[in-house]
Amino acid sequence: MYSDFHNDILTCHSGELPKEYYDNNIITAVFRGNRSFKDALKLAEKAVLPAFEDVGYEDLDIDELLRIKPLYVTLTWNGENRFGFGCDSDIGLKPEGKALIKILNENGIAVDCAHISKGGFKDIIESAENVVNSHTCFSALHKHKRNLDDWQLDELASRGALVGVACCGYFMTNEKHCKISDFIREIDYFSEKYGCDNLAIGTDFYGCDFCVEDTFDYEKLYALTSSELSGLGYRKDEIDKVLFKNLLKFTKNSHIKQTAVDEIGKL
Repeated sequence: MYSDFHNDILTCHSGELPKEYYDNNIITAVFRGNRSFKDALKLAEKAVLPAFEDVGYEDLDIDELLRIKPLYVTLTWNGENRFGFGCDSDIGLKPEGKALIKILNENGIAVDCAHISKGGFKDIIESAENVVNSHTCFSALHKHKRNLDDWQLDELASRGALVGVACCGYFMTNEKHCKISDFIREIDYFSEKYGCDNLAIGTDFYGCDFCVEDTFDYEKLYALTSSELSGLGYRKDEIDKVLFKNLLKFTKNSHIKQTAVDEIGKL
């Protein structure tokens, strides 16, 4: 089984998704970009495990958002929208952003702090009942505006929040094209500090141009990751947690299409 905390295939794919997206625990996020919320809904309805990335739509319909039952909502992308500011800024959430978190709390939807500003992160930590970070890497290893600082990791770990390691080369190196060893270094850094219980893979496939080993292939990525972690002395149960069990637990504990999740869990 493959588990992925954040996949952007809906951003660029038309028609039915490939079969593996229905047979595995892959969360497909709808990125706002230049599209309307009405168009975003059409994409989200194709997903078994939907999420929304940047909900700063002018035509956002909260009732329709809740109807889709996303596993998480990412409030912003890198810039400013009606709810707050992305990682290009340090400013906190706007009043609408704080109000939206309250609605998400009431409906059991996780708040994703990926892309958010440092100030917005603090606001989310203080108010969200279920906070996650679906796709990121770590500033201690490579400085990038999208990466999390150690104090942010401490806050997330203290809450048992699930964190997804992204496959974006420019989050890990200055070369954009990264190797499996760069990706493993991120996993190992988090696991050494906090253990393996709250770590997952959030590839950002189709959302970044330069992935690990230049592949969008789950079979290759997960085989390489498993082999490399085993070589570092990680036990099979620890590897399984990172590769699929932690995220499967998250989806099973969510309010979304439970029949679909149960079927995935049997695989």
